[in-house]
Amino acid sequence: MFGIWCGKDANVAVIEDFSIAFLRIKKDVIASVLRHHSYGTVGCVYGLGVKPQVRAVCCIRHPESGKLLYKDEAGKENLEKHERDTFLVESDGSMIYRMYDGTEFELTLSEEIHMEDFDRPAFVDSDMPLARRMALWNVGWKFTYGDGSLEVSIDTTKYSFFYSIDPEKDWIYCRVGLQGYCEKGWAMLSTVCIRANESRMLEDNLRSLQAYKPMEDCFVTDGCAFPSDGGWYWSVKKVTEDAVYLNGCGGDTYVIGRRR
Repeated sequence: MFGIWCGKDANVAVIEDFSIAFLRIKKDVIASVLRHHSYGTVGCVYGLGVKPQVRAVCCIRHPESGKLLYKDEAGKENLEKHERDTFLVESDGSMIYRMYDGTEFELTLSEEIHMEDFDRPAFVDSDMPLARRMALWNVGWKFTYGDGSLEVSIDTTKYSFFYSIDPEKDWIYCRVGLQGYCEKGWAMLSTVCIRANESRMLEDNLRSLQAYKPMEDCFVTDGCAFPSDGGWYWSVKKVTEDAVYLNGCGGDTYVIGRRR
């Protein structure tokens, strides 16, 4: 089974080629483990500490050559340890994620994933609400890497998992977001995030089982917004038959394109 699972202290996304796990090991330690089903564990990030004393360590294993890239020895050690992590999907759809040291996380299935949905051409219907159109068109995944970087994502109608690491450039951005759509735009509520100076997860991550409904009045014409619900809001700029253009931050334009 492929899908998105949520636990009080964990999130796991599994698709055909790879999985991404976010694990709160302690109050001040959050790990993220990227495992490719053919190459093994290829990425590991640890967010250490709580604001304002936060740092992150990471390590990449090149999927083909096996070369390790890291700046902190702890990053290498963490990746090698998490190589022994396993997970099991139970008959009722729940999951047990077991770390290398026997620590277990119980998770509930929140959204089942069907791989064919990622490739199916998007139907064009002028009567379809804009919110539904964006939700369907925004579904997809990617797994890209270079000699020293990884950029991986899984986007469903409900969730966005993003995993981007470049140790040489001291770049770390790994997060889970709840997707929210309405006729005024697209919003995302970040529930887990690890960056060089940020490490956080919802106090009770089971809250991320709930759908996210953005507040329509908070969308800003010609720009982005960060209202009190903690979401990131991008308002609709232009709509065509094949794409929805949104007002990003800093003058950027984001595009949700129709799969053909």
